[in-house]
Amino acid sequence: MKVKKLLTNKDNLKKISIIILLVSFFLIYYKYNIEDEKFDFQYELINTKDMAMVEVSEKKETTTSAKSMSVFQIFKEMQTGTYEPKETPIAVELPAKENTVATLEVPKRIWYLPTEMGTITTYPSASHFALDITSPRGASEAIYPIANGVISGIYRDYAGANIVTVTHNIDGKVYTSQYVHLSKYAPNLYVGKPVTINDYLGFMGRTGIATGVHLHLAVVDCSIFDANDANCRDLNGFFRYGRTRYYQGFRGLQSIIDVPSSWTNR
Repeated sequence: MKVKKLLTNKDNLKKISIIILLVSFFLIYYKYNIEDEKFDFQYELINTKDMAMVEVSEKKETTTSAKSMSVFQIFKEMQTGTYEPKETPIAVELPAKENTVATLEVPKRIWYLPTEMGTITTYPSASHFALDITSPRGASEAIYPIANGVISGIYRDYAGANIVTVTHNIDGKVYTSQYVHLSKYAPNLYVGKPVTINDYLGFMGRTGIATGVHLHLAVVDCSIFDANDANCRDLNGFFRYGRTRYYQGFRGLQSIIDVPSSWTNR
């Protein structure tokens, strides 16, 4: 009877409805709060943030990591005014470092030895400013220019030695190389002919005054048989200038390159 009275009273009915709504709201809020906490806990276990960064390192693409914060937490912080956006790390692909190899320019070789095989038997002196070179091949040893140049003389001296001279212009500086005692000349030689280090001039011999088969090689920094060169305009001038340069410390080919005492290739 009391319950019936209570329900028929409009004021009491309103109060009961309000109580029911409050209880319902409380239950709903409590339910979502628990799910919210459960959701956050599962999210952290998955570790989506680390997964995103691993994916970047493998694919090398620009990406952002996931936020380890639930939507409900963000909503609550926004209501209380305590929400602050968290910085999201960004993985940026850096340009690959170029593998550059320094290239060094190899200096061009200019000077060569006059024979493929050779042994020095006599070194320069004031009266003999030349190298005497023998070879186990003897008269079969071909003689080559020590540098590219031009044939400036083909002749025999007063004793009958077969001689070839070559003038070399190296970076504006002039040299003459003289090859003496040749057994025979190479074919098609003539004064004014350009020759390279690979064009043989003749063969080793003992023509003229010679104690055995060998090459007499004289190198002087002048232009032989050149009317414009006061030092070497003739053969006598060449000899005089060669002796002068010896006293000044010039040792022919030895002053230009490192000449070994013997060799088996140029």
